[in-house]
Amino acid sequence: MNPDNGGKIELKLTNSSAESATYAATLQTPQAIFETAVQVGPAAGPGQVGFGAWRAQPAAEPPTGAQEAPPSWLLADARAALKAALRTSQSEGRWPRRITRWRSEPAE
Repeated sequence: MNPDNGGKIELKLTNSSAESATYAATLQTPQAIFETAVQVGPAAGPGQVGFGAWRAQPAAEPPTGAQEAPPSWLLADARAALKAALRTSQSEGRWPRRITRWRSEPAE
């Protein structure tokens, strides 16, 4: 189900080791759904979160403008959630299996 406003972040654990993990990421806005794989941990590089190439598809409603990647504000929130998952894995020794968040679109 797509959000009527704002954005939804859904991250599902697909593979993990003690140091790193891969998540299937789905970011949704009222206009589009964006999907990619995300590497989290030292193997992802200096930022410790590496997003793959995005696949975009229109949402149920006709899109108002074609987008190739999710909005930067939603991507930043997804990155923050993944860094929190990394901290959880380091402190508790396990990776969260699923992370779901809804965020309102920032006021300009």
